Amino acid sequence: MPRKPIEPGRWGQIRRREISPGVWRAQALYRDFTGVLHKYEARGPSGAAAQRRLEDKLHRASTDGTTSGGAAITPESRMTVVFDQWVSEKRVEGQITPQSLATYLGVLERDLRPAFGALRVREVTPVAVNRVLMALSSAQKFDTARQARNVLSQVMMMCVRYGAAPFNPVRDAVTVRKPRRAEVRALGLEDIALLRKAVREWEDRPALPRGRRNVTLLPQIVDTMLGTGLRIGECLALREADLDLEALIPTLTVTGTVVRVEGRLLRQSKPKSDSSRRTITLPDFVVAAITEALDLGLDGGPDALVFPSTSATPRSPSRIRDQLRDAQAAIGTKVTPHDFRRTVATQVANSTTIANATALLGHADEGTTVRHYVKRTHVAPDLRTVIDQLVTQASSSGVPEGKTE
Repeated sequence: MPRKPIEPGRWGQIRRREISPGVWRAQALYRDFTGVLHKYEARGPSGAAAQRRLEDKLHRASTDGTTSGGAAITPESRMTVVFDQWVSEKRVEGQITPQSLATYLGVLERDLRPAFGALRVREVTPVAVNRVLMALSSAQKFDTARQARNVLSQVMMMCVRYGAAPFNPVRDAVTVRKPRRAEVRALGLEDIALLRKAVREWEDRPALPRGRRNVTLLPQIVDTMLGTGLRIGECLALREADLDLEALIPTLTVTGTVVRVEGRLLRQSKPKSDSSRRTITLPDFVVAAITEALDLGLDGGPDALVFPSTSATPRSPSRIRDQLRDAQAAIGTKVTPHDFRRTVATQVANSTTIANATALLGHADEGTTVRHYVKRTHVAPDLRTVIDQLVTQASSSGVPEGKTE
C-alpha cells in the first residue's frame, strides 16, 4: 500500500540525532499549501530541546502560510490564534457595523478567550461549549450567553471552512433560552400627558445661581420618539437632510444611528440593519417638535444634526436616558426611551395591523414586533356576527330527509 502523502500545511515524522557531543539535530519534512515539500531542522543541547525548536518553526510555517489570504488553521491550532484570525477576517469583510464588531470583541475577550483560548481546535467539543454556556446561564447572563454562542459558532464555522474541524460543535451545544419575558409595557394616555408635561417643566427649570443651564432638547426628542417609534440612536442621528417637513405629507427618513467607537460618539451612516432604513410619515406634534429644535439654531456639526449637543457633536443616548430619569423624579415614574417605541407599536398594531407596526419600527419580521413590542390586550375581538352565522346557517339548512332530529 503506498504511503499516504503529508497533508498541505502539515509535517511528517520528526527525526532526532546527536551530531556531536551536546549538540542534537531534529529534522522533518514540511509540505506547504502549494504542495511543495521543504526540509526543516533545528538544533539544541538535547534531543527534546531540538525537537521543541523544530516544532516551533513548523508551527510558524503553518500559521504564516497563506491560502486565499488567510492564516492556516489546523486541528492542532490554539483557539487564541483562531480567534485572532476570525477578527482579522471580520475586519476585512467589512460587513458588520463598528458597533456590532465592538460587541463581538467584548464577548471574545471577556468570555471566550479565557474559556477556550488555551484549547486546540480539536478540543472544542459540544461538551466544552455546553460547560461555558451553562455557566453563563446559571449566572443569569442570558444575553451574554446568547452572544457568546453566536460568536463561537461563527468562529467554529470558519474552522470547518479551513478543514480544521469536521463539524461545528456549537450546533450540538445547548440552546440558550431566557426566562419568560415580563409583559410588554406600553404607556397609557394619562402617563403620556403627565410625562410630556414633566419633561417640559424640567427643561424650563431655572438655572443654578452660578451656572448656565444647557439646552438639552429633551422635550423635542421625547416627542419625536413618541410620534415615530424611532430607536434613541436613530433619533439622535437625524440630519436636516433626512427631513421633508414642507411636503403635503411630512416625512423623515432613517439613514443612520449614533454609535460609540473606541470611546467616541459617532454618527454611523447606516442604521442598525437593512430593514431599519425606512421613511416615516410625521404627525403634527412631531413636526412642531422638530421645527422647534431647528429654530433654536444650534450648530449641527458637519452632519447638520437635528438634535446636536452644544458642542456640535452627536448627543449621547446614555445622557438622554439620565436626563429623562431626572425629569421624572418629581412624578415618580420610570419611563425609558424604549418604552416610547413599545407604546407606538402597541397603538399601531391594535388600531391597524401588526404588519404596519413592524414596518414602522423597522423590524425584519413580525415575530420580533409581536414578542417584544406589542402589549397584548387579553380581550378577544368582537366576533359575534361571525359566530352567529354558525347557528343561523345551520337552522336555515334544515334537517336532511331521512334523518331524525
